[in-house]
Amino acid sequence: VGSYLPKLCSSLASSMVGEAQPITVTVMAEGGRIDSQRAVSLGLIVTELVLNAIKYAFPKKRTGARIQVSYETAGSDWKLTVSDNGVGKIANDVPATGLGTAIVEALVKQLEARVEIISD
Repeated sequence: VGSYLPKLCSSLASSMVGEAQPITVTVMAEGGRIDSQRAVSLGLIVTELVLNAIKYAFPKKRTGARIQVSYETAGSDWKLTVSDNGVGKIANDVPATGLGTAIVEALVKQLEARVEIISD
């Protein structure tokens, strides 16, 4: 995981981040090994969340725009966090119900994990 996520996020950033709105994508991932099925699911979740942040978190040009991905482990438990310093979500906003959300929810369920959304 420690080598997979940085490569994945670097590839996403190089193909999706434009010069009009530079966005720094950083990854902090602990070492650790997971089976290929879990790695694919984790990679798809990261891809969806990072692409959403690139597309929606920075509607106006913002200096210092950044997306951070972190992966932490504690024994057999793990935590994936994708965060950005963009505009955030409106507190009363209707929850997202698009295809990307459905994909993330299905993959999270497959991984026997849960999603927590925090916006400030």
